[in-house]
Amino acid sequence: MKSLSRELILETAHRMVAEQGMEKVNLSKVANELGTTHAAIYKYFAGKEELWTALASSWLNHELAVLFPFKTENYSSRREIVHDWLWSLSESKYQSYLREPEMFKLYTTYIDGNPIVWARHVEDLAGSLKEASKIEDDGFLHAILLAFSWFSAPAFAEKWLLIDIKREFEGVWKLVEAGILE
Repeated sequence: MKSLSRELILETAHRMVAEQGMEKVNLSKVANELGTTHAAIYKYFAGKEELWTALASSWLNHELAVLFPFKTENYSSRREIVHDWLWSLSESKYQSYLREPEMFKLYTTYIDGNPIVWARHVEDLAGSLKEASKIEDDGFLHAILLAFSWFSAPAFAEKWLLIDIKREFEGVWKLVEAGILE
């Protein structure tokens, strides 16, 4: 048996949630799977909310790894960088929704449903876009993220299957592109 650690708990919880669904997994079941006690989990997480938030954040960071940092050396314009950064965000979330629906559901509940964690996530995204694009206007960066939220916000995930997501994305891009100065 591996030594109990925060990473091992997250790894085990991830596997269990992906296999069984978040409704069927609790701290006691995770502890059982690890061959330890429920109380031992509390040495690493204050409770279920903290564990699920940490798990959702860890999963989301892995899913969006291409954005942190976003590689820009092969681009010749700011518009191309912003376009591809936004498409990477949208495509990553779409593929995550299709590939791991239970983890996406956990993310929706514990990140998108928690205003403080959600705000941190949006700031992380804005910071990555700012670093990649060199756009300094934070209000403009947030406006761009808002304009493309249809393609990345979990609230719209079920509707992504009903549209040609790439075509719709490009339509919104045409509206925004002119506002991005080189």
